[in-house]
Amino acid sequence: MAVFAKALGNGHPIGAVIGTREAMEGANYSFISSTYWTESVGPAAALATLDKMQRINVPDHTAHIGKRVQDYWKQYAQKHGLPVVVPEAYPCMASFSFEHELGQELRTLYTQLMLERGFLAGTSIVASLGHTDEIVDLYGAAIDEVFAEIAAALAAGNVREMLKGPVAHSTFARLIS
Repeated sequence: MAVFAKALGNGHPIGAVIGTREAMEGANYSFISSTYWTESVGPAAALATLDKMQRINVPDHTAHIGKRVQDYWKQYAQKHGLPVVVPEAYPCMASFSFEHELGQELRTLYTQLMLERGFLAGTSIVASLGHTDEIVDLYGAAIDEVFAEIAAALAAGNVREMLKGPVAHSTFARLIS
């Protein structure tokens, strides 16, 4: 049995459960309901998504984009002497981390500085068909600038002073006042 949901409708509400005849037989004896039962946007989005995926090799595209972003993180981390680790697994869901005692502060500063350059960016990216090589080149140029600023802040010892807000949480922690 397999379940396809959000990706099937490119983020729109839809779900599909598929399986062998034997696995699906249970549906004949179950109550099946849905919040979006009467909604037509999900099925329309699913059909459009499947049509596009038949014409374009989306997995290859997202792997290509993710690999380019990983390469920028590695290249500019090395150029600026930053303690960045980029795991090799799944380029389409690329990520990096700062291996430093101020890792959370550096992650927060990275997001802050990327926002100043017009990118809502954290230490991970989920590549999509909307990402183009041109966008990734602009993103790479911003990474170079931001990594240079972070390296300078580390050298000057003023990472915390550069933050314009609180340090980002490392997990989904409940905020307690």
